[in-house]
Amino acid sequence: MSNIKEFDNILIVGLGLIGGSIAKKIKEIDYSANVYGFEKNLEILKEANKKGLVTNDKEIDLKNSKNLLVIFCVPVLSFKQALNSVKKHLPSQNIIFTDTLSTKTEIFNTLSNEFNDILGNFVLSHPIAGSEKSSLYNSKKALFENKVVVISPHEKNNQNDIDKVINFWRLLGSSSKILSYEDHDFLFSKTSHLPHIISYSLTDSLFKSLGERTFDFSGGSLEDYTRIASSDPLMWKDILISNHQNILDSIEDFEESLASLKNLIKNKDEKALVDYFNKVKILRDNSV
Repeated sequence: MSNIKEFDNILIVGLGLIGGSIAKKIKEIDYSANVYGFEKNLEILKEANKKGLVTNDKEIDLKNSKNLLVIFCVPVLSFKQALNSVKKHLPSQNIIFTDTLSTKTEIFNTLSNEFNDILGNFVLSHPIAGSEKSSLYNSKKALFENKVVVISPHEKNNQNDIDKVINFWRLLGSSSKILSYEDHDFLFSKTSHLPHIISYSLTDSLFKSLGERTFDFSGGSLEDYTRIASSDPLMWKDILISNHQNILDSIEDFEESLASLKNLIKNKDEKALVDYFNKVKILRDNSV
């Protein structure tokens, strides 16, 4: 993969945790491009400008820019509005789009149905990196180092654009893996979305029964497990709505597993419990 920095201009749409971290990493590696921000909260845009992360402190017209990369770092259900807002300021050629959003089918369908003219230029991507904390103020230049970015090509993409996006993420410290947008949403409903749901639900249950005593007598494992219940509510609302069917199926699978374990406990089946725990332990130990 090339070390060449192919983009002369970069527009980051949404300067929260992810967008801010991209801007900070670009600045650290001295990427030789003009970096612009598009942010509905003008105070955040001005703060990013003050920190030297973007060159503009107000809305900017990029119709004459060349070799432009546009990166969407907004909540999933805000994508359509963000694209509508920014598209009128962009050139009609020499442009590649990508994103950092946590579900892909919703984005692909929006592009196919309403923005088909740019579908071929839009390379879907999702960096598997983040934090329970949000906003520009919690962004980190090292957020993407040694992380994986999932690239979800579709039939309208060309390989050259895909390679440029992969190379961009590599320069930010990430390797890439390829998944179709359908497989992406199926897998992440189980490995990311379901664990967040369980964390939210567990925290809710604990506070309903224990109230302020919830963490008084807990070990570090409970704090670790419930940490992601402090994640951004708007972002997670959008993820659950946009990937709802996969997530509902994942919840049902989990409920079946939990019901089986509940029956073993109810029946005081010591051997079956030990067998169950050993089986799960081996599966986990051999996979991580």
